[in-house]
Amino acid sequence: MKILIINGSPRVKGVTGQILTKIKNSLIEIDPSLGIEYIDLAEMNVHLCSGCFSCYKKGYCHIKDDGLENLSKKIENSDGVIFGSPTYVTNVSGHFKVLMDRCHFVFERLLYNKACFSVVTYENFGGRKAQKVINELIRNSGGAVSCQYLLKLNHEEKAITDKRNNQISKLSHKFLLKVEKDNPLSIYERIFRKVSFSVGIKPHVLKNKIQYRGIIDRWVENGYYIEK
Repeated sequence: MKILIINGSPRVKGVTGQILTKIKNSLIEIDPSLGIEYIDLAEMNVHLCSGCFSCYKKGYCHIKDDGLENLSKKIENSDGVIFGSPTYVTNVSGHFKVLMDRCHFVFERLLYNKACFSVVTYENFGGRKAQKVINELIRNSGGAVSCQYLLKLNHEEKAITDKRNNQISKLSHKFLLKVEKDNPLSIYERIFRKVSFSVGIKPHVLKNKIQYRGIIDRWVENGYYIEK
């Protein structure tokens, strides 16, 4: 199995990074044969979305030199994805927002049938809102919020304690069980995915076939839609 861990914090060794690293180590302890890749967005020098609609028209982003297009492929080819972000101004970090904007998540159903794990850290308030943003991204992209971890603590406070270590270990076991399922989505998530795609996304795209040609081609390729 291939597990991808994405750290959206600009502080690669900050609290979010420490929690994600602990999750990675816990997963390895459970199953040493896992293929786990850990990526720090802060080390990629990611570019902002230019709003050119290239991803809609052609199925790929015109920006090629920052690695996000390749990361999108890694997400698509993974069996499970773990997303982490600190809370900035009651939302995800700027790095994580660029990931959301650039990696073909929603229309292309990038997380279809994938078990996902959202991790958010915060100091004062807004953590729940930031986690809601990540969870909505997962579900809107066809995936399952199989696990979530929300941690509030001060910047100087120790991130990993015995209690948190036990919590992370249990969540890691739960996450792997979800990854192993053919369809990890809950009943609610299955209904939500069907309705959001059939009522919201698909009609909009098919009314604008020229502008969304790349999206339609991706659907046909992945079996989400049969073009007549």
